[in-house]
Amino acid sequence: MKKSSNQDPLEKIKSSGISRGLSLLQLTLSSGSSLMGLKVGDLFVAKDKRKKRFDTFLSKQVLQLVQELGALKGSIMKAGQMLSVYGEHFLPPEINEILRSLQSKGRPVVWSEMYRVLEQQLGDEKLQELEIDPVPIGAASLGQVYRATWKKNGAQLALKVQYPGVDQSIDSDLQALKKILSLSQLLPTHAGFDALFQEVRMLLHYEVDYKRELQTICTYRDWLADDPRFIVPQVYPEFSSARVLAMSYEEGIEVEDPSIQTLSQERRNRLAISAMDLMFREMFVWKTVQTDPHFGNFRIRLQEDGTDRWVLLDFGAVRKFPARYIEPFSQLIRGSLHTDVEEIIKAGMTLGFLQAEDSEAVMQLFCEICLTAVEAFEPCYESPSLDGSDAGKNPYRWEKNDLLPRLTKLAKDAIFAFRLRPPPREALFLDRKMMGTYTLLVKLGLKFGPRKLLLSYVEREK
Repeated sequence: MKKSSNQDPLEKIKSSGISRGLSLLQLTLSSGSSLMGLKVGDLFVAKDKRKKRFDTFLSKQVLQLVQELGALKGSIMKAGQMLSVYGEHFLPPEINEILRSLQSKGRPVVWSEMYRVLEQQLGDEKLQELEIDPVPIGAASLGQVYRATWKKNGAQLALKVQYPGVDQSIDSDLQALKKILSLSQLLPTHAGFDALFQEVRMLLHYEVDYKRELQTICTYRDWLADDPRFIVPQVYPEFSSARVLAMSYEEGIEVEDPSIQTLSQERRNRLAISAMDLMFREMFVWKTVQTDPHFGNFRIRLQEDGTDRWVLLDFGAVRKFPARYIEPFSQLIRGSLHTDVEEIIKAGMTLGFLQAEDSEAVMQLFCEICLTAVEAFEPCYESPSLDGSDAGKNPYRWEKNDLLPRLTKLAKDAIFAFRLRPPPREALFLDRKMMGTYTLLVKLGLKFGPRKLLLSYVEREK
């Protein structure tokens, strides 16, 4: 793991309701007055220049938003990151790129502030048992991670420490963010997007509940105990609380480390297929999915014998999905794999993507999206093996195809076709997982047609 840069750290987070509220109020008022100024100015501007003016306005608004959220930290920054995932569907690319930058804009908070959280949560007696490096090895929107040594046995720990006040500001932060985005006209005005914000709210409450995450880690350790492809950290309840999570420190390199690209095709194939297999198992067997596939949540441990392993680091965004959703979702996948249009439309209606009054053009567009999403799983690319040991003569070349951009374009077309009707909220998080995993497969340069692997999961649902 790379240590977080300690340059220009934040001396203090605006965690109190008053200071945080004032910052958000200022940002909200600024958004509203800026939009009013733009509309007044448009009265004197030719129609063909208004779109360019509006796009420039949006870019400035988002840049201002990103700068302020980076200082506020916490749930509002995390919500902005989440929005960037869905922004692919309804925001201009240049604006969504700025929102995506929130993933890497996190400045660390000074050690004295974070040590205060450790003292409050664990007490001085427990802290005396640990030797903690005050330089964080990770700084994110909701907390920081430190490396520590348990003095009595030398065990190496990773301490995930939550920023002060983060858990208490989620609801007010989301209300403020929604207001800012609405006034800035960055979010479509549709009642269905309220459900999206409710889903984001639920996940944020999950992510700040470290007791829940500890139990989830234990569950995943049990599920993957006999699978040597994955490493799930050991938890240390004696050094954990609602705001501090102690895990074993696990060595590994980042997915984007240049050394990964020097691995043989076979080794990269095995890593990619392992990640895909885990996603399918989460969706169709456990019905429990880690919905945040950001590269920072994984590491790769290279082995001399080539049996490389995934290190799974973050379980805060794990969400359970009811069978009543996964079963028709599986039906949708089966219909797509077998090019069964009737089955696709039937499952689409059950899931809530489609409605009976939708036009034939809308139905066709939905089918096109589904069939494009399973392009790599078509029979012509099918590889003989399930584990990547035999890619076959005509494997799908993930890095040579523009699958993700094409899916994004189709999704945007669908938003307009559905009159900005948002998809079912469960779908947003499964989509987040799938698109993130697809991106990972592209990054690893997978050459493999995984039809047989996917069928092994969805056919069992019949």
